[in-house]
Amino acid sequence: MRTVSSIGLRGEIDFLRRHNNRDISRQKKIRRIKIKGLHLFFLCAILSGIGLSIFLSAKFLLTWDKLNISTVKLINSPRYGKEKVKRLLPYFRGNILSLSFDYIRMEMLRINEVKDVSISRVLPSTIELHFTLRKPIFQVFMNKQFYFMDVDGVTLYSSAKMRNDLMTIKNVKRSDLETITPYLPELSKIKKSIDYIGYKQPYGVMLKLKGMSEEFYPGEKNYVDKINYFIKIRKRLALNSNKIKRVDLRFENRFYLEFDKEVVN
Repeated sequence: MRTVSSIGLRGEIDFLRRHNNRDISRQKKIRRIKIKGLHLFFLCAILSGIGLSIFLSAKFLLTWDKLNISTVKLINSPRYGKEKVKRLLPYFRGNILSLSFDYIRMEMLRINEVKDVSISRVLPSTIELHFTLRKPIFQVFMNKQFYFMDVDGVTLYSSAKMRNDLMTIKNVKRSDLETITPYLPELSKIKKSIDYIGYKQPYGVMLKLKGMSEEFYPGEKNYVDKINYFIKIRKRLALNSNKIKRVDLRFENRFYLEFDKEVVN
């Protein structure tokens, strides 16, 4: 009887222990959930507070009178496109932080004289426009007007008066300008010696130099070296430049002369 009673007592004790352990585990789990929920609540409250603070701060800044644009500074402003720049200036109004520059910049770049423009905010109320301008490198005489263009062939402006500091292109078709443009960087090396530039088939680029009656066809590169070489040879051979009509320098290590028949006869 004692053996049976002791066995039954141990079974009840084990049952109670397991039941108690389950209760303790359940209570710990509930406590952890409550703690995590409390942490999550405080975290959400903090984030909500930060978000509200950012919203209120942004709203304040976007409505603050001191941040309204009052001054627009133009740095290196275009000379010939200034009227279009003036027409665009009214877009610079309102709060300096809310203004989008994309449209204004795109419109500024439509001005031929403007190669690039950067727009920056100078707090609290100033906008600065920094212009990078195209520079005229040659002038094309067509239809009794001089059209001033940069090295890329972009027409910057036109005038009835020529400029003495630029290379002149004349007696060419408008379609030939694109053919001449790639040679302009090379031609700029001798621009002080050039009277004017032309284009003739099948020779290509034609140069008329100051103080020289003949026409030069220098090819596609090394203009300076080729012309200087010919001038040395002409002096050495005592050639009469008045009889020379064309000098063809398109080929390596040789040149061809075309004489004026009327002068020769």
